[in-house]
Amino acid sequence: MLDWRIWRGSKDTVKYQLPTVEDSAADGYAMARQAALMELKNRILIHAIRQPGAVDTELFIVPAGEVLSQLSREHQELAEKLEKKLARARKRPGEAEYGDDYRKIDVKNLVVRKQSLELVAAQLAEQIHDVELVQSLIQEAHSQAWAELSREMERSLDRTEALEFGDEHYEDERDDRLRQFINLDLAQLIEENTPEY
Repeated sequence: MLDWRIWRGSKDTVKYQLPTVEDSAADGYAMARQAALMELKNRILIHAIRQPGAVDTELFIVPAGEVLSQLSREHQELAEKLEKKLARARKRPGEAEYGDDYRKIDVKNLVVRKQSLELVAAQLAEQIHDVELVQSLIQEAHSQAWAELSREMERSLDRTEALEFGDEHYEDERDDRLRQFINLDLAQLIEENTPEY
């Protein structure tokens, strides 16, 4: 989401134009969609580790709904917290002294931020029931998961092959290397790509 703080100004500074609620919400939605993709991609990778073989994307319709629902709740909760800050800001004149010190001068910015959070929350909640959108999200996450898995597998096998070039047991140990990749490298890949909320 846009960093609305850049529009904060005073009599002595140049004031920038506030973003519209729609523009701010569009940025917020793009970030939420990326978070949903990353979460679904990681769930697909975990599924691939635990149950090797073809992945049926239909299995992820419910998890996709859960992810969208969670993101919607998070945005609504942020909007509710912002409402409390907005109520305080309306009563406080003067300039802010630190980053989270909201004053009357911040009210317009806070209103845009709050309304954009509510709009994103509503969009995400509606999309839980949009079958085409959910399937599109799953397909994109699936493609990203397999592209990442493929890249990591090639890197891992290339490293191993380089280390064991000329080894007469190379072919015999291929299954062991693949198991090691799944158990160690892939688990590390998922951990590195799991967002912290």
